[in-house]
Amino acid sequence: MINILIVLTFSILLLTKTVLCDGFFYMQRIPSSCMKTTLNLSTNGSVSNNCLTFDWSQISNLTTNYTTYIDSDTNQMYYAQIGALTVLGNIDNYNLNYECPPIGYNGVGSGCQTLPNTQLVVLYVSALDYKLYAIDIILSGAPFPVPENLIDNQPPFGKAHHQFTMGIPLQSTGYFQICKNKDSNKCPNKNLDEHKLPYPLPSNYGYGIFGIQALDFVTDSTWIMDDLNKLLIVTAGTDYYYFNATGFFMYDSVTKTCTWSKSCDYICEVYNYNSRFLDFGGEWIITKKWGIKDMQPLAVEAWIGNAIDAAGIFPVILYTDKKTGHYLGLDKLDSMPMPKMGATYWYTDHGKTTARTSIKTYHPNVVEVGCTKDITEWMGVGDNDDIGLGFDCV
Repeated sequence: MINILIVLTFSILLLTKTVLCDGFFYMQRIPSSCMKTTLNLSTNGSVSNNCLTFDWSQISNLTTNYTTYIDSDTNQMYYAQIGALTVLGNIDNYNLNYECPPIGYNGVGSGCQTLPNTQLVVLYVSALDYKLYAIDIILSGAPFPVPENLIDNQPPFGKAHHQFTMGIPLQSTGYFQICKNKDSNKCPNKNLDEHKLPYPLPSNYGYGIFGIQALDFVTDSTWIMDDLNKLLIVTAGTDYYYFNATGFFMYDSVTKTCTWSKSCDYICEVYNYNSRFLDFGGEWIITKKWGIKDMQPLAVEAWIGNAIDAAGIFPVILYTDKKTGHYLGLDKLDSMPMPKMGATYWYTDHGKTTARTSIKTYHPNVVEVGCTKDITEWMGVGDNDDIGLGFDCV
């Protein structure tokens, strides 16, 4: 009789393709959110209480993969695929859907559009067996508190994490559900006090690429950060951005036009890369970056969440050098579901910035492109409070 019951139970599991206690779920900033989950691979796309329903066709169409890495904890190699998915349902009362900030949040324009029931995800697919082993969900800041009230590594923002113990074979069609089983205290929450993004980022330079996979577009990019003097140069192809303590110049080398804007300054651009918006994602050894030839493996710390700068607010995986803390670049997610999306910055040549000198000797500088007649005035002295630049402000 016992053997018959075992066979019947096993047969039912095969028919339903449901594996009990197949994984866990938690929101990194809320330890009490840890729970065991059940995976249902035979759902018809319906919505159930305490379940999240994913569409396999959206996942199979999601081909954006900027980063391949080895997890230093497990020595397993993964593709970090990024994108926006339509996910139905809820788990407890946690809202995992991404919401755009109000216009002007933190001093920048919105520039953000999304759809209802959209989750912004990082899918961790094994390079060995091509199974899905984990999903990180990038959370927004809703209800978007006043920026001055935000606390490092505390809600809102941050990420939620699904972990699957055995991996899920990828499918081209159909649906699967992740459902709450019971609360647990077993989830491996990282010690957030030990893992904080360097703040501010160390002054460093980087030379590499900016790329958009959907356009098969790769171009040069530069990052030169001088925190002591609150100066930053960022370039992406023909676009150049020169930040100081009061605002920034936007220079288009095609049209030869230069515009001054006060909407975001050095602090706005650089100091929002911090643990108010980004959670520690792990120590990765990056083996391949899309758009880079002959990539040399590099040990990094990955940070997952949101960046807020002159371009607005946008979800990212951000990378810092494990040894030096230098900023290495980021993978940017778009907030609308589509097959290929996002963009990447990656700096293969990087090092420590020499205060003022690295900015002054970069070509083209603000004088060479005609943004200002005197680089000393743009670089300023002290806190740069009353710099007088004769350009129309945005």
